[in-house]
This record gives sequence, structure tokens and C-alpha cells, in this order.
Amino acid sequence: MSEQTNGSTPTPLKLSSLRQWSEDHMAAIFEAPTLEDAVKAIADSFPDNVRATLNGAPLARSSIDKMVAVMRPTPQGGLKVHWKEGCEVANDPYNRNGTFGGFYCITGLRKPHPETGEIVPFIRYKTVIVKIESLSEDVSYDSRKITDLTFVGSDKPAEL
Repeated sequence: MSEQTNGSTPTPLKLSSLRQWSEDHMAAIFEAPTLEDAVKAIADSFPDNVRATLNGAPLARSSIDKMVAVMRPTPQGGLKVHWKEGCEVANDPYNRNGTFGGFYCITGLRKPHPETGEIVPFIRYKTVIVKIESLSEDVSYDSRKITDLTFVGSDKPAEL
């Protein structure tokens, strides 16, 4: 809980960095043990009215759920997020609002190979830029969500 001084406005809770928050939330989504857990993690990360694009095309919030569901190789999951780079800029000293950009790979995908049609492991390469905002004026808890999402992604067969 945040502190109050002499009955004044509470001091905002110091939150994890925007980078750490993003990394934790993407892992919760993609590495979730069940689809139900993944959908809950998506709801915890994005508001229903998120403004999102995928490779330049608009992406509805409901489409994010569907994309994640299709990516999962088994009902028990099997995806793994590997962060390569990240850059964050907080708009306040408490990390309640700001922007994060990063590059990561997701392993564990299985798709038909474009030449052979055989189901093989793929890697999804993603670059993201997100705007993260607190959705509540209550500074005593973490109400951050991704309100703007721009990502570029492509799948490539994993080298065996």
C-alpha cells in the first residue's frame, strides 16, 4: 500500500520497470500452462479497446486471443519467450505510464513447412512498441495495461 503524509494524497506505489512488466506479461501470455490461463493473461495485459496493429494491419483485441490460441502447439502450451533487446521510457518516476519497445523470439511453434508441408518447429520473431498506461487513478495498486500495440512479426522454420 502507498504511504500518506498528513492526510494528503497517497504517494504512488513504485512499480516494476516497464521492461520488466512487459517481459512478465508476455511470458504469462505465451508460456501459460493452459489456454484459459493465456486468455486471462491477455485480459490482464490489454484493455478491450486496445489500439493494435500487426504488420501494419489493424488488430482487434479479440483477434489477440485467437492468435495466441492458434500458436499453442498443445493444450498444455509449450511456447517460450526469449527477449533479445528492449528499451523503455517512463513518463513518471513511478513507472505508471510510458513506452516500451523490444525484440523477442517465441519458440515452440509447430507449423507446416512452406516447401515440404511437413509439420516442423518454427520461431516467431517479433518487434513490439507498446504504450503502457495506468487505467486507474488509485496509485496504491498496479493498474497498468498496454493501450497501444504495434508489432511486426514473422515466422521462420527453426534450424534443426
